[in-house]
Amino acid sequence: MAGRFLFIILIIFCIHISHANAQNNSSIEFTPQVSLTRFSANPINKLMGPVYGAELVYHKHATDNPAAWMRELNLKSIDVIFNYKNMSGVKRFYQPVEKEFGDSYGLLAGITIPLISFDHFYLDVAPSFGGLYAGETWYTNENPIIGAHLNFASRIALKTGIALNNKMDITGGIDILHYSNAGTRVPNNGMNVVSAGLGIKYNFNRSAGDTITNKTDIFKKHQFDLGANIGRRGVYESKDGLYKTGLYAGYNYRLSHVWALSTGIDAVYYHTIYDPDRNLETYQSNASSFKRWRVGLAVGPDFWMGNLAAMFKYGYYIYYDSLKPVKTYWTTGFKYKATNWFSLQAKIYVHKTEADYLGFGFLMTR
Repeated sequence: MAGRFLFIILIIFCIHISHANAQNNSSIEFTPQVSLTRFSANPINKLMGPVYGAELVYHKHATDNPAAWMRELNLKSIDVIFNYKNMSGVKRFYQPVEKEFGDSYGLLAGITIPLISFDHFYLDVAPSFGGLYAGETWYTNENPIIGAHLNFASRIALKTGIALNNKMDITGGIDILHYSNAGTRVPNNGMNVVSAGLGIKYNFNRSAGDTITNKTDIFKKHQFDLGANIGRRGVYESKDGLYKTGLYAGYNYRLSHVWALSTGIDAVYYHTIYDPDRNLETYQSNASSFKRWRVGLAVGPDFWMGNLAAMFKYGYYIYYDSLKPVKTYWTTGFKYKATNWFSLQAKIYVHKTEADYLGFGFLMTR
């Protein structure tokens, strides 16, 4: 379910950006990569060995009649990224197993924002988010880091380029790729790979300059949000799951076309609470609760790209009868504004670096 919903979000995002007043000039970039390091969230599972791979990126340049959020970011392009990683050389430092980590195949959507730009040289930052298929998991060969074939992936890159002529660029950069399954299957320590690469970019129709219009996008500064979601956390070393329902009520202040600041109350209902007599069936690590409800207050920014927003909040529990001494949490996710008052959302709850569960639902706005 999580993987299918992710690819639906990606399709919505691609449809959304295709109507975002971007010119039909574009480029394609190919970059072989080698890892600088690789690590898991759990320090017990120390890793060694190289990771080889490559990225193929399609850039749709936003240089003609850009939307207001694009102008505010000075957006360079909206990107579709295919990422491949050969993990055959990766092993755990303790109890190494040959070819324990299967190759990974990722499909991500992202944006490129220029930091420095001269006539023939540029430096960009490029965040992205999407889905990734991992070849091996706990359920195929007891790989303790990856719990599911289908994973969520995020990647941020610092990229530079030198224009050789009107069509070709030599590119290079460094990036970090993270993937995990958001707690839908446990164990779920997740994988992080830091890579460096040198590549080439072909420009189909390099723009000579931006064409800025006087078009004004109107947004509402003050709004109140009321939302709900439902999701499932995996049971340790099992394909079973424990369901939770999340509720949210908050206030959102729009600072600009791109940025908003929001604060609100998160309430999570446990369909199954922790029972010491059924430890393996009900244990949820930092999310283990003796009571049906936990409640927290959170604050953080929203990053808007037209009708699509990335959400980030950090919160403090005002009520949580937890098994472990957990006082804080954070949430992140995406929401897509389908109408002026209704949005679809995907939202993950996290304790420290450990995913609790991923919920899918809606937000109603006034």
